[in-house]
Amino acid sequence: MKRKCVIFGTTDFGKMLRYYFEKYADVQIAAYTVDKAYLESDTYDGLPAVAYEEVEKAYPPTEYMMVIALGYKKMNQIRQQKFEDAKRKGYRIENFVHPSVVDESVAMGEGNIILEHVTLAYGTKIGNSNIIWNGSQISHESQVGDYNFFSVDSVIAGKTVVKNNCFLGINSTVLGNRTLEYATLVGAGAFVKENTEPYSVYVPARSICLENKKSTEMAYTR
Repeated sequence: MKRKCVIFGTTDFGKMLRYYFEKYADVQIAAYTVDKAYLESDTYDGLPAVAYEEVEKAYPPTEYMMVIALGYKKMNQIRQQKFEDAKRKGYRIENFVHPSVVDESVAMGEGNIILEHVTLAYGTKIGNSNIIWNGSQISHESQVGDYNFFSVDSVIAGKTVVKNNCFLGINSTVLGNRTLEYATLVGAGAFVKENTEPYSVYVPARSICLENKKSTEMAYTR
């Protein structure tokens, strides 16, 4: 029998996760839920939509699990709050690991969303409620804490420690044997070669547009 789940979040991300869960996992999405202040209708995406404040009455945690469809807003703190509150209500938070993932990890918590062609190499450990987008690489014996967000093609080299509530932008890279402290932000294309401080921000050199130049005038396009 398929596991029954409720998705928190009436957003495009929520609809995407419904597609993935129903196609690739042994899961049936029964309903959506969102805070009462943001509930615009009693249906969403063709399913019932209920106020989160009352979700356990219609979909009790003894029968249903939950999926948290929230992103990185406020350095993942909103997703953290909902994860922790859903756990207090008694829900188990479902993981999703896309079938294309190379998964040699030792341990994984709850509520992780791991999308296409991610590599979780030998000996990696993943905590709770991390979102790891397409093509990211979590290299050997790395440890990822809770509530982190890895954008497309982000890479951490071997034996890296990512603590909680960090954000790694598209095509960012972290050198091996390094530690990203709490709420480190690594911008798109940035390269981190040192241990970070909590709340630190890393950005790459800025790309500029060459004025009065056309692409067809450049030597490598002739």
